Amino acid sequence: MNKPLLIIGLACLFAAQGCQSLKQKDAAASDVEPAGEKRAVVLPFPEPESVKRELDEDLVYSYLVGEIGAHRGELRLAQNHYQHAAILARDAYAAERATRIALHLKDYPGGLAAVRRWVELAPNSVSARQLASILFLRNQQPDKAAEHLDALIKIADAYGDDGFLQAASALSVESDRDAAEQLMKGLHERHPDDVRSLYALAVLETAHREFATAETRLRAVIERKPDWEQPRVLLARVLVAQSQRDKALELLGESVKSYPDSELLRTTYARMLVDASDYKRALEQFRALHELKPKDDEIAFGYAMLATQQEAWDEARPLWQKLRSNPERRDEAAYYLAQIEEQAGNDDLAVGLYRTVRGGDLKVDAVIRASQILARTARLGEARETLQQARIANPDRAADLYVAETQLAQKHGSREDALALYEQALKTFPANHDLRYNRALYVVELGDFAWMERDLRMILAEDPDHADALNALGYTMADRNERLDEAFAYVARALKLRPDNPAVLDSMGWVLYRKGDLEQATKYLKRALEIVKDDEIAAHLGEVLWVSGQKEDAQAVWRDALVHTPDSDKVKSAIERLDADI
Repeated sequence: MNKPLLIIGLACLFAAQGCQSLKQKDAAASDVEPAGEKRAVVLPFPEPESVKRELDEDLVYSYLVGEIGAHRGELRLAQNHYQHAAILARDAYAAERATRIALHLKDYPGGLAAVRRWVELAPNSVSARQLASILFLRNQQPDKAAEHLDALIKIADAYGDDGFLQAASALSVESDRDAAEQLMKGLHERHPDDVRSLYALAVLETAHREFATAETRLRAVIERKPDWEQPRVLLARVLVAQSQRDKALELLGESVKSYPDSELLRTTYARMLVDASDYKRALEQFRALHELKPKDDEIAFGYAMLATQQEAWDEARPLWQKLRSNPERRDEAAYYLAQIEEQAGNDDLAVGLYRTVRGGDLKVDAVIRASQILARTARLGEARETLQQARIANPDRAADLYVAETQLAQKHGSREDALALYEQALKTFPANHDLRYNRALYVVELGDFAWMERDLRMILAEDPDHADALNALGYTMADRNERLDEAFAYVARALKLRPDNPAVLDSMGWVLYRKGDLEQATKYLKRALEIVKDDEIAAHLGEVLWVSGQKEDAQAVWRDALVHTPDSDKVKSAIERLDADI
């Protein structure tokens, strides 16, 4: 490296910046003082006197080599020059850089030398005290590490911050967990009357996944300071981590009743209810949160999503309407508002709203939803043209748009148009399994089992674990009452891939019924119907029960299915074919 050239070429850069690192500014104020209104702070440790030093060749060179070395990844070189600059200029910034690089290089003795100087130059810096405690701990000097943690508490208190949590944060990344915990326990023992120290110790133990111990400490914290929100939230998460979600929900429910105006507790409770799929109670909590914070768009968004999911249209509609004025939520709000209008039968309004979705992941989905409405309302040509234009504008979603158009063509158009579109789509995307699978299901509806089998076997040749193809092939063979051993093998492979899928369980029950194993068929079909109330599964189960002689049970299954799906052709067909009655 040519030292004179570096200095001549870059010294002006330092001059333009005023060489701020040489001005010996108050490091503590720069790294811990909270934003917002200024207030008088009495720092616990005296700051060293400012020392002004004129730029000279050696000092500028040390800074430049340090900066350039760090940028290039020559960290050892950078560390040495930062350390040298810290000594020459008595600059906390240079000492900090030397410290952090040494830690990265795992040069703990070098880091200790650098952090000593950093603390000397910025005695009220939280970061300096945190890293000093770490480096003394790694250099097997826990007593010195403890001194810096005590200093950290005093500095944080001066600024109105929680130094105990800052200590726990620093220690949470230590690989020697036992040493870190002993240091934190010692800090708590020196401050037994400050409940924050007990909470911080629980935070560290949670980070170390010592959940049972953390739970005990958190309960003690809550007993001593019941109105403190954060320990309750952390305890709930610790309970979930121990597979005790019900207890966590009970804790948060009681906490919300005790402190109904706590946004943190109520938000945590609502989100945990969503995770537990208890959407009804989650909606109640978001409703209350919205009353607490009516102008908070994040809360309004969660409330609107849950209201939409729960089909509480009258609640969801005004929320989405309001969120449309938020540029960050405009597209989502228009999309879900369109869904509400679609459900309400306001088709033209829904189409118009879907068309206002201009960006994001929902753009193409909105086009597909709009085209479905158009096709359903006798505007198939407009619907297909909409999808075709979208394919041009969104080439990365072209295959999905082809899938959508084929579904519309086969449902609302002619057989010839649908098959021609599938042919065109598969020429463009020959490896797209969704297109080929959908065509297979369509052609078998048309009565062409051989064509279906060819398409499904092409999929399985490329993806032997395509569970949908395995299931469809096996079920169709069973439904046709042919090649039953082969059908059983296909469905068994699908069931191994998706053991709790109701469609696959139904197929297995139907295959076993065709093979004459009525007892096992009943078992699989009952399990499928327990997972999902589906009229086709009910039709199958009813038939197996009827043939087994359990006619009253069969009638009960059919009656229940017709309550949920009064116009079920599948249930009615089974009853007529068996000459049964309900």
